[in-house]
This record gives sequence, C-alpha cells and structure tokens, in this order.
Amino acid sequence: MLKKTYNRKLAESIPWNLFLLTVGGSLQALCLQCISPQHDFLSTGLMGLSLLANFLDRETSVSVWYFLFSMPFYVIGWFVVSRRFLCYTLYGTFMTTLAGMFYNHMGYVIPVTNELYAAVLGGVLLGTGGGIMLRSLGSGGALDIVSVALRNKWNIQIGQFMLCLNCVVFAMGFMLGYDLDHVMASIIMIFISANLLDYVLGMFNHRKMVLIISGRGEEMAEVIMASEPFGITLLRGKGAYSGQNREILLTVTNNMALKRLETIVFGVDPNALFIVENTFYVAGGQFRRG
Repeated sequence: MLKKTYNRKLAESIPWNLFLLTVGGSLQALCLQCISPQHDFLSTGLMGLSLLANFLDRETSVSVWYFLFSMPFYVIGWFVVSRRFLCYTLYGTFMTTLAGMFYNHMGYVIPVTNELYAAVLGGVLLGTGGGIMLRSLGSGGALDIVSVALRNKWNIQIGQFMLCLNCVVFAMGFMLGYDLDHVMASIIMIFISANLLDYVLGMFNHRKMVLIISGRGEEMAEVIMASEPFGITLLRGKGAYSGQNREILLTVTNNMALKRLETIVFGVDPNALFIVENTFYVAGGQFRRG
C-alpha cells in the first residue's frame, strides 16, 4: 500500500512531470532540428507545418516556427481543457523550442547521410520523445489540446483527427515542391514514430486481467492481499456441470507480479483455474487515469 501511494505521488509530482517533459522535448527537438531540416523531411501536425515554413524561410528556425504556430492553440485550450494539462503542455512546447534553439545555436547536425537511415533514426527520436512526454500530465504539442477538446466534446478519436491533419500536411508539402522521395521518407519516419510512441506508452500501460476460479476464493483473496499491492473483486459463481458453488476472483496486475500471483494461487488451491488476459486500457482505483 505504501509503495502504491508513493508511485501515485511520484506520477503526480511537479518535478517528475517537468523531468519527463524536458527529456521528451529534448529528444523530439533532436529530430526536429538536427535530422529533419537537413534531409527535408516532413513531420506530423504543427511540427510538419513548422518544417514547411522553414522550407520556405530558412532564416527562421524550425523551433521558432513551432512555437509561433502553437500559441493560438493555447488560447483555445485555456477555455476548453484542464488548466493543469495546458500549463504542462506549454512547458513541453517551451522545452522543445528551447532545446531546438540550443541545437541550432551549436550548429549540431546528426551525421547521417543516407535518407532511409535518417528517417529511421528520426522516427525513433520523435516517437520515444512523444511517448515520454505523454507519460506526464501534459504533452508536447498544442495540437494535443485540440485533440483532447474534440474527443471530449464530440468523441472524435485523436488518431482520426491526426490522420486527417497529416494528410493535409503531406499534400501541402508535395504541392510546395517536396519531391516524392522526401515525402516517402517522411512517411517512413512518421510510421516508425507512431508505432514507437505506442510502444513506449505500452511499456507502462500494459496490464493483465486475471480471473481465478476456486472453491477457496475468500481464503485465497486474503493471502493475495496480504502479500501483493493490488485489489481483488470477489464474485460468486456456480459450476454448470457440477452444481458446486465457486468464488471468482477478479484482479488486474502487471507482468512482473503475474508469476508471483500464480504461485500464490496454486499454493492455496492446486485445483484452481487461472485465466490471464491482456487489457487494452486500465484507469481508476490504484491505476492512474489518462
């Protein structure tokens, strides 16, 4: 219980969230400033628009364009989204911009000349950085504010919104003079980024839903709760064939605790039925929302 309380306090603490946003923003800026402009890659959302603007005006850095494009969305977010989310996202945008300006001032360029390798590396940096930032109580981009607002008001999925926007960005890039090779390399980078972002989030979000069917459910629940930091719901059931009463234990755990739970279950009742399923999303109770 103490460990669970500590983890929740850490996840909601200001220093921890600022740390995640700083690290994630620095990684994204590394792609945005040190890979994409040198290979004329396009990116998603406001990053893509920023790269298009830099393609037309090389005098203004990508990070400055990104900051300027972001500002109007914060005005919208002030009225329609959580103030806490807005403030953290503003910090994330600021850190991405600051890191990009620092890389630009230092003249640092990642020395990858092959476009395919550059697209892969850019996707890794962009996806990893985005995933880390989304593990905080904020995000790294102003478009996330719009995405959250649309989902809350009209239940428009964030993925659908971003897909439509990115189709517009890539179409604009092609019309403004990007050759097809650069557009295709950009698509590769975005595909890798999107999948890696989901993977980074999944590293922390994946849970296992466990159903335990036993005739000694109450005894088993007491043993589990005495040694493991997760709750259990006890359901009553009846065997359709045997007609005997059974207790069904329902709990949610992670991969690390799964084997310990299995050992406890069969230690109490060797004849128990132990069922494990992957869960897509778990929120509430001891698990963090959002």
